[in-house]
Amino acid sequence: MHADPRKSGYLMNWRCFRALALIVLVATVVAACGGGATPNPGGVATATTGQAGAQTTAQTSAAPVSGTRVATAGTTPSGSGTANRVPAPAGKKDLIIATGTDITTLDPQLSTAGNDPNVSFTLYDNLLYRDADGKLQPMLATEYKAVDDTTWQFKLRSDVKFHNGDPLTAADVKFTIERTYDPNTKGSAVASIFTTIASIEIPDAMTVVFKTKAPDPLLPARLAFYGGEIMPKDYFAKVGADGFNQKPVGAGPFKFVEWVKDDHLTLEANQGYWGGAPAVERVIFKPRPETAARISSLLSGEADIALNVPPDQIDQINKSGKARTESALYAGLYALAVNSKTPILSKPEIKQALAYAIDRQTIIDTVWRGQGILPSGMINKGSFAFDPALPTIPYDVAKAKALLKQAGYNNEEIVIETTQGYVANDRLMAEAIVPMWQAVGINAKVEIVEVSVRAQKNKEKSFKGLWWTDPTDTLADPAGMAWRLLGPGGAQDYWRDARWDELGKEANSTLDQEKRKKNYEEMNQIFLKNFPWIPILQPYQAYGVQNYVEWRPYSSTYFNLRKENLKLVK
Repeated sequence: MHADPRKSGYLMNWRCFRALALIVLVATVVAACGGGATPNPGGVATATTGQAGAQTTAQTSAAPVSGTRVATAGTTPSGSGTANRVPAPAGKKDLIIATGTDITTLDPQLSTAGNDPNVSFTLYDNLLYRDADGKLQPMLATEYKAVDDTTWQFKLRSDVKFHNGDPLTAADVKFTIERTYDPNTKGSAVASIFTTIASIEIPDAMTVVFKTKAPDPLLPARLAFYGGEIMPKDYFAKVGADGFNQKPVGAGPFKFVEWVKDDHLTLEANQGYWGGAPAVERVIFKPRPETAARISSLLSGEADIALNVPPDQIDQINKSGKARTESALYAGLYALAVNSKTPILSKPEIKQALAYAIDRQTIIDTVWRGQGILPSGMINKGSFAFDPALPTIPYDVAKAKALLKQAGYNNEEIVIETTQGYVANDRLMAEAIVPMWQAVGINAKVEIVEVSVRAQKNKEKSFKGLWWTDPTDTLADPAGMAWRLLGPGGAQDYWRDARWDELGKEANSTLDQEKRKKNYEEMNQIFLKNFPWIPILQPYQAYGVQNYVEWRPYSSTYFNLRKENLKLVK
């Protein structure tokens, strides 16, 4: 039987861990230095021509009002966003982005993980999008309205062409959305998003009508994010799924040029973009998994924007005189996903023990330098039904031990398959958590896997035990995160609870917001008994940006390189 690491012989090991964590952080610095409302039947949201016009449009069909953005760029405790701007180098026409990982696919429906959405939101446009303030705005649609409780109508822009010259029509929208839930779409990561749709009608080339199985107050929000990136029907039919992934065509502000795996992805400006030509001629994504290399590329001037900036690098960047950090509270969670189909992890008591044995505050204080907040369950701060009065997940060693005994734990091995660079601090957090588990008597270990291996395991659902996930609240509502990923048919459907499923289906088919809130609250309590995810924190995400670049991140994680959010200082 193991003793409390705070009170016995494990105290020395615990102190060693905390000291080691700080040493690793310092070493990293040194290394880097070296180198709405519910639907309103008949209400219409309209947009003027052009992206700028769309930004000022009023919304009638956004997600619940309480699901608002919780932070804007540059508002974290250590964030800057206020550095003096300087003119861009003469003749600069490219934007180089240093990323933590390479992409895994160019098909927007096959992945919502890692760097893939950053690229898909740049290649493709949705019918709607969320602006910097988290509000729904028209994009490829000029107007949309709820005709009745189960009917939504969207009017399309007439001036949009795909990158191959094909005009956008309602047939492309119908094809795109139907493909998300088509069982023949192998490896779909968005299969559960539009399952509320009963049928899609196209009365004319510029009108799309969605009929839902029951009232769906969140359909406009769904169309604004994952799975809603519109693809050209005729081109896809011509080249097939594999051909499309090799040479994708969208209607976004940048067009595909080439992808050299693990080296670079090059996009060129869509000069005929309906919202206006972008501020740069080319965007090049360069994977730099090692933190030191990524930060060095920013400070040396090789990169213009660096993603996945760890908290210990923020001060160095802000004091460099060359670059700054822009930050936002992530609209989601960093969590360990659990393969509850493995025998040992099918027991709720085991997963509860794993959750209670993690000292999240120490992880936030040491690994994250205070750049995060403690989670209270499956609902992130800023989302509909988030309860600020709910206690955070406790750190309770005694309870963890008691749960292990209750579950009949017999030293079975429990593995974290961690990536390095998939999310910020993933490996370091895994290496911090395993000693905590070992301290309560869990036979735990870390295995390092490549991001490409993680992507394959995700498709096959073949994880050994636990792995890092960064679920995004795509709808400012639990339907866009926990239900999307953990619900029946979701990408992380490793666990089922009949009551949880019943509550989720009901919450997604009623316009009664109070009912929806109560359902989500009960779902959260069921979640905390079963832990299909083990939430670790809700982080502030930091990005490094050159002082000659005007750009900021959105809390929703919508990666926007359009002209209203990207400029080079002159």
